[in-house]
Amino acid sequence: MNFFFLNILFFFLFTYKSLFAEIFLSEDLSSSLSNLYSFNPQLKYEREILKSKDELLPKAFSEFRPEIRGYYQKGKIDTNSEGFNITSDGIRTETNKGVIVSQSIFDGGSSLSQIKVAKNEIFSQRSSLKNVEQEIFLDAITLYADLATENSNIKVKEKNVEVLKRQLELTKEQFEIGEVTLTDVSISEARYSLAESELMETSNIINSIKAKYFSIFGKSPVEPEIKIPTDHEKFEIEDLKLMGKNNNPKIEAILFAIKSIENEISSLKRKRLPSLKLEAEAKINQGYFRTDSEREVLSAFAKVDIPIYQSGLASSKIREAKKKLFAQKELLRLENENLIANLISSNSSHNYSLSRIKAYRKQIKSNKIYLDGLKQEFQLGERTILDLLDGEQELLQSELDLIKSYKDFFLSYYEILFFIGKLNAKDLKLNVQLFDNEENYNKVKGKWLDIIE
Repeated sequence: MNFFFLNILFFFLFTYKSLFAEIFLSEDLSSSLSNLYSFNPQLKYEREILKSKDELLPKAFSEFRPEIRGYYQKGKIDTNSEGFNITSDGIRTETNKGVIVSQSIFDGGSSLSQIKVAKNEIFSQRSSLKNVEQEIFLDAITLYADLATENSNIKVKEKNVEVLKRQLELTKEQFEIGEVTLTDVSISEARYSLAESELMETSNIINSIKAKYFSIFGKSPVEPEIKIPTDHEKFEIEDLKLMGKNNNPKIEAILFAIKSIENEISSLKRKRLPSLKLEAEAKINQGYFRTDSEREVLSAFAKVDIPIYQSGLASSKIREAKKKLFAQKELLRLENENLIANLISSNSSHNYSLSRIKAYRKQIKSNKIYLDGLKQEFQLGERTILDLLDGEQELLQSELDLIKSYKDFFLSYYEILFFIGKLNAKDLKLNVQLFDNEENYNKVKGKWLDIIE
């Protein structure tokens, strides 16, 4: 059997490590993923979310900087005062205008904890962005594999329709000379009609996939093909588990979220401690004694704030944070279990589909020999049309099964990459300008002026 129409390229790899050191993509798929990486709206959305998270750090740093505010007051005051041979009674207009500068000196260490909270939330969002990128790529690769597989299926089915059409024509000719019965003609017509129907169904599936493919990638694939490495050592599941736990972005995001909540709890507890603040004021007071009186006042105070009772709010916030921490730890346990289960499943599918590929190759070879034998026996009158059609059907089914095995092998490989955190633009070596997680982070973290955004 000729397998050129399968669009399957075989690569020979030697070790487990080399498999993940070089990840294979067809040029068409690589180009499509590159375009997806650059223009996908969901990825753009997640990147902007990350940039908004970057602002948490300058917010945390702002707690260490002084606050400067100006004020202006004007109003009526009614006083009645006596003493020191001075009597003042009546309504006067008093005006206050000035500037207050305050600087936090010590807040129990709460601000330091908030910096850690901010950093870990940012790191968690970076991992979430990486996970979204992987999910988008896996969905896209799955769609690509579906299209490549259906293209292979339709070529096999087109060939089958041609064979059955010739078989039907031959059967009709034999019926006219009395070599076969009307039943044989009916069976041939039924098989031919079924094959045409299945061909039309596959064609409709391809059109549907192409439409979805275009909506996602923004272009149609040139020649969908599946690249699969078929000659390598089996993956060690323990190595995969270790790589998954260390590199899976979903796990990383949860770990950083846990650290962030732990720091948040520390910050809330430290807010119960005394705090120290310096406050200086310069003001001009007009009308403080008489309408025409004026004075300048300079003052500086050290203010110690000692929380004694906070209406139960502080304790409530701590309890809330602890519940969130417990929930995240449970989520981490769940995701670790899911990761291991998914890795085992994908690895098993990878190994099983490889064994099926080898089996179906042999089966196709055997079915071809069997079909040739049936044709010879049919010429001798030892076989019926039904036997011949059954032989054609067995060959067709083994060819379709082989195509599906290629797809399963291909997808399980990329699923493994997904779970160990390597299904991303960097590891796939896409020809794109990689998004820099730290560019905006470094740009905004030191900003301190309110008048410049």
